Amino acid sequence: MDGNWAPSRVRRNFRIDTFSAICGGVYIAVLVTFMPIVVRRLGGSTTDVAIVIAAPFVGHLLSPISAYLLMGFPQVRVVAGTVTLARATFLAGVLVAATPLMLAMTTVVTFVISVANISAYTALMHGIYPDRERASAMANVRIGGAIAGIAAAAVAGTFIDVIPASWVFAAAALVGLPGAAAFFLVRYDGSAKVATRRSLVTIARDVWADHKYRRLLLSFTVFGIGNLINVAVYPILLVDHFNASNSFIGAMSAVSSATMIVAYLVWGRMIDRGSSIRLTLLNTVVTLLVPIGYIAAADVWLLIPVAVVAGIVNAGGEITFFTNIVQIAPRDKIGEYATAQSLLMGLRGTAAPFVAAALLGVADPRVVLLIAVRLLAPTAMQSSRVALESPAD
Repeated sequence: MDGNWAPSRVRRNFRIDTFSAICGGVYIAVLVTFMPIVVRRLGGSTTDVAIVIAAPFVGHLLSPISAYLLMGFPQVRVVAGTVTLARATFLAGVLVAATPLMLAMTTVVTFVISVANISAYTALMHGIYPDRERASAMANVRIGGAIAGIAAAAVAGTFIDVIPASWVFAAAALVGLPGAAAFFLVRYDGSAKVATRRSLVTIARDVWADHKYRRLLLSFTVFGIGNLINVAVYPILLVDHFNASNSFIGAMSAVSSATMIVAYLVWGRMIDRGSSIRLTLLNTVVTLLVPIGYIAAADVWLLIPVAVVAGIVNAGGEITFFTNIVQIAPRDKIGEYATAQSLLMGLRGTAAPFVAAALLGVADPRVVLLIAVRLLAPTAMQSSRVALESPAD
């Protein structure tokens, strides 16, 4: 048996991973929930908000470069080091940022650093958890992070109403730092040999030749652009139209996180017993209810059901991001398929928020949502055809 999979070591690494996720859940919940809201409340433009929304996707866009530069370094050090550096950078940045744009750019730099470890993290998860336990272990770790996020969002929303937001962001980063540093304690003896790097042109040609995966990527690129246009509009509506308090926004985030806990369990069982691609179809259709809910809501309290739906689709999207690749890609090309998906996600995620900002300059936010829904609906139907035509298992 692989020494990395000895029961005592797996349990030890799981405990460290869970502790890191709990600390990270506090940090991420506060950052993702409140940064676009705070930037807008401080007078930030729609472009400033778009920069915040695009931040994680800029990291994905640059991740192939990061993976190349970090190749050969011990995976534990890469994961722990990048996350620690990212959170320390965020802590320093929010304390010195004097304008909404500075806060937005701090968010971009933070995500570029943290997303740089995606390749090492994926390989490390394969190395420290046995095949038969990996999915359940990773799901349980994420549930721990989601539970921490519930409390963090609710508490942060209350404090942001009465003290400077930069202090709240700094506090969240301080909570997140021990979890990042603790990851250095993960025990992993050696790393798998890195496969010979092929050129991006060769990888793109081979992935493009798989017509089923090509259709899936293209349909979700279009769908992703429409969905991310909506994501960039939601903070504008919450601040400008609904005049939602930070406490209420924190409560919405807590509701979504609570829903995600249940959704992770349900989606995981459905994937294990069926098809990840077909689950993606269901998740895609349900996603349409979120912008429709924002358009139809006559009162801020009617956004609570929308938060429930958002939790469901966010959990499903996070799980299927990985399981779709495992289901459809040849075993020896999973990494290359993942690179193609990450790159396209980075491209659409970087562009879509700025498309939203441009549309908001000439149209009401709800009109922009309606335009995006018109884009999403036919793409969802195309995605359903791709899902139904793909092999189940």
